[in-house]
Amino acid sequence: MPIYRAQLSVHLDSELPRDVMTITPHFDDHGVSSDPTQLAQDLATGYASFLGGSKHTSCKLYVATGSPPHYPVGEAEANASSAANSSCPREVAVCLSFYSQRNVPRSRGRVYVPAAALRLSTIGVRPSGPVMTQVLTLADLFTNLGGVDVDWVVWSRIDKEARPVSNFYVDDEWDTIRSRGMRPTTRLTGTADE
Repeated sequence: MPIYRAQLSVHLDSELPRDVMTITPHFDDHGVSSDPTQLAQDLATGYASFLGGSKHTSCKLYVATGSPPHYPVGEAEANASSAANSSCPREVAVCLSFYSQRNVPRSRGRVYVPAAALRLSTIGVRPSGPVMTQVLTLADLFTNLGGVDVDWVVWSRIDKEARPVSNFYVDDEWDTIRSRGMRPTTRLTGTADE
């Protein structure tokens, strides 16, 4: 009955590792037999479909329990070598928040879906209703993944406990993930004479 941490990535603007944007949902596979490679393939394919079908996505599954080091137990890719261009600043994200039974610490989590991967022609002051609805469909992917033997969970590293997700939501505020920004390539300078 492993608890998997999925490293679910979309490759934007290049195939360089620094240009990969990652989210990390967790899953409890409590079936008689576990197939992490198939689960990784389902996640990579489902995430690619969620993002529009043609973006390079990849998934690595790690067992979340036990002592480090952790190595991938399942890996898969969809649309390999087809990195898409960002449609907006890479730091902008929409947060899918979720919790198990009560919205309290150790029972809640979130993933920051990159807005640059969502096929947006423009971004406004706030995420629009259709954008929020689109991000909510990611919860459907996570919920229906792997059949009855696989549950989308909130994993508490402190409690060492997996709690099945019962509720999820998206709000109308953009989030900023600074680590997703690009490195500068040019610089304009000036001097001041006082």
